[in-house]
Amino acid sequence: MFGFIKRLFQSKENNEGRTLSHPCDLRQGDFVKFQFLPQPEVCGNLFEVNKVNTYRYDGVEYPEMILKDGKGNIIFMMIEEEDGEEYIGLSKKVPTAMIRNIIPQTSLDSILQEGTGLRLQISQKPEGFEPWLANSYTETDEYRGIFSKGDGRSGQKGADEHFKSHHLTDPSDEYALEIEVYGTGEIELSTTVYHDINVIDEILPGSLEEQS
Repeated sequence: MFGFIKRLFQSKENNEGRTLSHPCDLRQGDFVKFQFLPQPEVCGNLFEVNKVNTYRYDGVEYPEMILKDGKGNIIFMMIEEEDGEEYIGLSKKVPTAMIRNIIPQTSLDSILQEGTGLRLQISQKPEGFEPWLANSYTETDEYRGIFSKGDGRSGQKGADEHFKSHHLTDPSDEYALEIEVYGTGEIELSTTVYHDINVIDEILPGSLEEQS
């Protein structure tokens, strides 16, 4: 906690010469604050951009910002656009041991094998994930992508990891489940909530000392 506060004060004192005009400008070490939201970990909270990783779909790279607050809560954020409208996707990664508590094995097998259009009913919402989950989803898309550790915007990326993604959305298009299956057989599940980009209350550059 102390280190988080120290870095925040350093940023306020030393950020002359660098300004942020859009959340897409956020880099590692910067800060972002949210307005009041239904997700308690995010609601009115201040986060530091702890790391930035890169996803690539159809040759286009998208930064994934890993946000961490002073209590150690970790949230993932991506800036997205559809039909000229910008919005943010805030996600929580589901621990591997908990995936089948949300998606039973038989349902997971069906999603991975049957393709788009499959419907999923959420019968239980584990503690801490209630505000991040809708009651039902439909698989709307399948696509292949590449994940790399590091920020591709600065040319600092690790090895490419190929995966296939199964994207499920709720009827309101405000919630999503993202199932990523990697070549190693590893499965990752993320619960995502979409918000208007204006729920970001403030963006603050990190200290020049840390940016150098």
